[in-house]
Amino acid sequence: MPVIEVSLKDLEKLIGKPLNIDDIEKYLPMLKCEIEEIIDETIAYEATHDRPDLFSAEGLARALKGLLEIEIGLRKFNIAGKSEVGYCRGPEYRPYVLLAIVKNLNLNDEAVKQIMNLQEKLHITYCRNRRKVSIGVYDLDTIKLPVYYEEIRPDEIKFVPLNEVVEMTPREILKRTEKGRTYAHLIEKYPVYPILRDAEGKVLSLPPIINSDDTKVTEKTKNVLIDVTGTDLRLMMDVLKIITTSIAERGQPEVIVPFRIVMNNKTVLSPDLSVNSMKLHVEYVKELSGIEITSNELIHYLLKMRHDARVINEKEIGVKIAPYRVDVLHEVDLIEDILMAYDYERIDPEFLPPSHSGKISPIELLTRKIREIMIGLGFQEVASYMMSNPDTLLNKMRLENISLIEVENPKMEKYTCLRNWLLPGLLEVINFNRHLGLPIKVFEIGDVVIYDETLENKAKSERHMACAIASEDVTMTDIMVICKALLMAFGLRYSLIKASHPSFIEGRCAKIIVNREEIGLLGEIHPEVLINFGIDVPIAALEISVDLLKSLIS
Repeated sequence: MPVIEVSLKDLEKLIGKPLNIDDIEKYLPMLKCEIEEIIDETIAYEATHDRPDLFSAEGLARALKGLLEIEIGLRKFNIAGKSEVGYCRGPEYRPYVLLAIVKNLNLNDEAVKQIMNLQEKLHITYCRNRRKVSIGVYDLDTIKLPVYYEEIRPDEIKFVPLNEVVEMTPREILKRTEKGRTYAHLIEKYPVYPILRDAEGKVLSLPPIINSDDTKVTEKTKNVLIDVTGTDLRLMMDVLKIITTSIAERGQPEVIVPFRIVMNNKTVLSPDLSVNSMKLHVEYVKELSGIEITSNELIHYLLKMRHDARVINEKEIGVKIAPYRVDVLHEVDLIEDILMAYDYERIDPEFLPPSHSGKISPIELLTRKIREIMIGLGFQEVASYMMSNPDTLLNKMRLENISLIEVENPKMEKYTCLRNWLLPGLLEVINFNRHLGLPIKVFEIGDVVIYDETLENKAKSERHMACAIASEDVTMTDIMVICKALLMAFGLRYSLIKASHPSFIEGRCAKIIVNREEIGLLGEIHPEVLINFGIDVPIAALEISVDLLKSLIS
């Protein structure tokens, strides 16, 4: 989680009220901000990754105004009625741009510092180190509208990069500047680079690397242009909402000018500052929180957390959510806000009623039994992460058009989604341990998560078991023997039905059927899959659903 530093004086200026240390120590934890230290009127705090609107003094001040009841309810931004135009013709590998303008700002050195720090905190978290999104902020008065996002050849133009004094080509920038060397890997392998310029051809930036020095923001800047470029339009819009509304807190008052972005024969309005609406069920609040709160009290706490709220009927409250609160996705998030405004410390602890003694769940008992059988068959158990990535789960396994449960803000490219089966992980283990000699016989029992459109949360968790044999002379017969031994140990009769699956060799793959129900599949792994995982020997493998096996045994 990022650590943010803010000036106490700047925070007081934004809030419009003096703050003492007791205020800071009380109210920041109520916003899930953990105070690291307070030194020389500088407050360092750790903000949770799900509240990017608190990554700077502006957003923190806006939230504190609500808790202190200086300004409650939805923050209404002053949006200009007329929009500007931006043209998007970016390179295929980084195709999108979104833009916004914020006018009538009152900046000082600390304000500029906060804007730049907010950029960087968003870059390293939500923007995946600029891989998916990058942000630029410019002095609007140095720019002639409209703005164009285009592609250029690496040596086609020259401009002075930020904080430099010499003109450079984009190719030179990647080699000669610190930012260029840090982020060169994002664009250097392509024949064309992205560029952002104004109507007169002035370069604003080389996204996602560095801005032009000619358009930099200073304490004298009154109006700013903001851009976000990248590969994920939804994520880009969220980032643009956060940085636009944060900078708007420096307005006297602010004027936000939206853009109509012309891209691919369609027009996108940017930023989308419309409020989201949600219904909150009063009984659900009581059920989750365990405390009695009246509808009027609920509304008061929601207003303190900068939402708008009104009673729909005795059972429901209508809530309007600010555009910068990208973390509010479900009623549970609103209930968390209510409890923060209520103050967790006011909640009296309660002892749970006596309950019966615990016991091992049936699925765990079955898991233990399968583990014992597989070890008895000469297999070694492995354990891999439940997190994986689409390349491993799908591309390397020759699969496509399969939905996965992906993580919105992954820390690493290797772990961006939840695994939907175990075999890819076993193949990675075999590749990693190939030097230990053959044969390799491994198995894993673990949970997978499968996308299911019919469920409320679109995800279904299942317990699976997979095993694999890597040997120069392994065949489908070897894995069929293992399947027979496993199922006979539970007294189950089964049959194998010929199947076709992209990850297995055609004609050497079968579905495992028990009581007319498919519980898994087995076969010889396709040579292309083996090559994808760097394996040079045949592999026979199977994977079954332990949950289905349990239902058939019981």
